[in-house]
Amino acid sequence: MAVVITSEQTIPIDEPFKVSAGPGAGKTHWLISHIKNVVSNSHKLDVVKKIACITYTNVGADTIVSRLDIGNDVVDVCTIHSFLYANVVKPYIHLVADELGIKQEDLVVIDDSNFMSEGIAAQLLVRMKRQWLDPKIYLKGLENAHWHYDNHQYTHYKPKHPQAYSTKQGKRFVGNAWYMEFKTWLWGGGFVSFEDILYLSFVLLSRYPNIYNLIKAKYPYVFVDEFQDTVPFVVDFLDELGKRGVTIGVVGDKAQSIYDFLGATVQQFDRFTVLGMKDYEIRGNRRSTKQIIELLNVIRTDFAQNWLNGMEGMKPVLMVGDMLDCYQKSIEISGSDEIQSLAYPNILANSMRRKNGARVVEKILEMDFDSNLSRQMYVKTLLKAVEYTKMNDLRNAWHQLDIIDRDRTKTIVMLRLLLESYNRYKDGTMMDFFQILTTDLQLNLQGFKTSTANKSFYETHTYADTALGVKSGDSDDKHKTIHKSKGEEFDNVFVILQDENDLGFLVAPDLYNNNAHRVYYVAASRAKQRLFINVPNLSNENRIKLEGIPSLEIP
Repeated sequence: MAVVITSEQTIPIDEPFKVSAGPGAGKTHWLISHIKNVVSNSHKLDVVKKIACITYTNVGADTIVSRLDIGNDVVDVCTIHSFLYANVVKPYIHLVADELGIKQEDLVVIDDSNFMSEGIAAQLLVRMKRQWLDPKIYLKGLENAHWHYDNHQYTHYKPKHPQAYSTKQGKRFVGNAWYMEFKTWLWGGGFVSFEDILYLSFVLLSRYPNIYNLIKAKYPYVFVDEFQDTVPFVVDFLDELGKRGVTIGVVGDKAQSIYDFLGATVQQFDRFTVLGMKDYEIRGNRRSTKQIIELLNVIRTDFAQNWLNGMEGMKPVLMVGDMLDCYQKSIEISGSDEIQSLAYPNILANSMRRKNGARVVEKILEMDFDSNLSRQMYVKTLLKAVEYTKMNDLRNAWHQLDIIDRDRTKTIVMLRLLLESYNRYKDGTMMDFFQILTTDLQLNLQGFKTSTANKSFYETHTYADTALGVKSGDSDDKHKTIHKSKGEEFDNVFVILQDENDLGFLVAPDLYNNNAHRVYYVAASRAKQRLFINVPNLSNENRIKLEGIPSLEIP
């Protein structure tokens, strides 16, 4: 049975803990206070022994650092990928580099989707002497491939569902080893993805378990914020540290578990424990108005939150119609243009950011639109770097630029020139962007022959449409995805539903079993003062159901 506490209460500093708290409960505030308490009173910390505070997103890490106001000589605040890279992969990769074919000199962490093209798929098939297979079939499998963690170990890099192809003998499936060839090729170039960091950490820790003791010696305390987003391998990693005497503390909310595609589940949060761990709950909501909390308690009935801040305001409003028109109306109602829009798919978030409406656009950056692989790589990578920078997301911009050149003194010049020229190509075609690369940046990229498919593509597709495919990163932008808003709060929130089916989180909520419902619950719970929910259409049947919710206004 969990002990109910407030966000101001303290607990014993050397006690392992799991704190469950709803949105706006002050769980990050509580964690920061607990860290300060440990720093002030623990005898386990010294010049080489620190507290590790791990969270899932860069936004979460930045938030904790800004509020903690303690030097990094006492506390290391970072994402789980940064923690594992710094403490496992980077110092010990040399132990397995030759065996795995990893070029360890100047190892770079990148987004490997940049390398998923039909042309590269064809090259890999030739390497494997399987050029008889249609590259499109192989590429489709690669685009859906992930490391699979089953029974406490990583097994294969493959898609969830086998990729089939036909032969004269009947249906066959692309082998797991064929997907692994993609990783071998990447690693040979000195590139690893964020997901690879988890896999490589598993390999190193499995073979050299003394690394756990080295981590314990450096970090006698490991605390994890937003624990509900933790993947199964990291859960096992924390469990092993706990067994070795590290004080493990986790803070989270199972109803905000929205990364099920990575293996993070509600059930995993419920089951997690280490020896001596005590469960606590924080049931208040200090973020939102009474009216918003009342709607949140309709969506989630198993963990009703108490209204603590004394703020009252308008009821949450369901707005039916075009998202841009409704967004403008929400500005008029609020008397402020400081309204954060949140959308599930990237393309809706980017459509809002570009103010061009929710229209059907090809996912150009996922296409293999140029038969010249080098030219396509430069175009895609530099476009993403520009758009991430425009979103104030420099981390992801650097991850793109590192693909082009590891020498950042060169790539920063490229980026600066592209930003200075932005108005010359942002409303133009992809050919306009390409010409900037060859003239202003003076990149030695092959030109186009007359009347070719490549040239036609660049001339007929706009830069704006192509840029819609850039995944919304950790930014301060007014329009972002719901996943990227985790750990944040805003005075006014405008939640965009893609279609009427998404109203399920209001008319028949099932947060325990439905990931989409949890995603929209997270979005609604970001609001402090005003909450607007936009849906393009509303049937009479759903209107009747929604009118039965007293805490929701439907104009």
